[in-house]
Amino acid sequence: MYKHLFFDLDHTLWDFEKNSRESLAELYESFGLHSWNIAGLGVFQAEFSVVNRRYWAMLESNQITHEELRRRRFRDTLVNLGVEADEKLGLELNEAFLELLPQKSHLIEGTLDVLDFLAPNYEIHIISNGWQDVQAKKIKSSKIEHYFREVITNERAEARKPDKKIFDYAVNVTKARLDESLMIGDNYEADILGAINAQMDSVFYNPDGMKTDQKPTFNIKRLVELKGIL
Repeated sequence: MYKHLFFDLDHTLWDFEKNSRESLAELYESFGLHSWNIAGLGVFQAEFSVVNRRYWAMLESNQITHEELRRRRFRDTLVNLGVEADEKLGLELNEAFLELLPQKSHLIEGTLDVLDFLAPNYEIHIISNGWQDVQAKKIKSSKIEHYFREVITNERAEARKPDKKIFDYAVNVTKARLDESLMIGDNYEADILGAINAQMDSVFYNPDGMKTDQKPTFNIKRLVELKGIL
């Protein structure tokens, strides 16, 4: 029987894509990007989404550092759109983005319903590869901080998913047992393969129906399906 639930935050509970689009729209205006021959806000948002996902995948496979991600993702987005940009400009945009982003509060559909359902019977925690200060602000802005006993990031654990060390750290700091723990996340490589490697059961939040080589313990398309599992 599960007692400890470990949720990923971005894309699982906190709607990164929607919150990101809003923040990028504000950046687009405040930095005057419409005057830089970019083919429109939608193009800027779409290109950033592609670049950002690529850099996060590289980070999670230890090909780059957090600092390199911060410096490069906006620079590459602009360069790909035909704008001359260096890392200094990229970093300025990134810092402004990280000021705006955690103030947003959109959640994945069903988040509050599911957390309300689970809270009376489980210890609920976060395991995230995001920055500690940024993730704390996101949780506070979304008014969901009271649901979580521990918010564990790579900075606290000195490791990031899918590294087994962050799962071991999470189990240790929460005084949980592996056979009573369940990881819930949307990222197959980071959340699911990481949990499998740590010998922790997992729920793959998989709204797109992605086919996988290794099977999670449970596979769901909507968060509300957790109510039928737990």
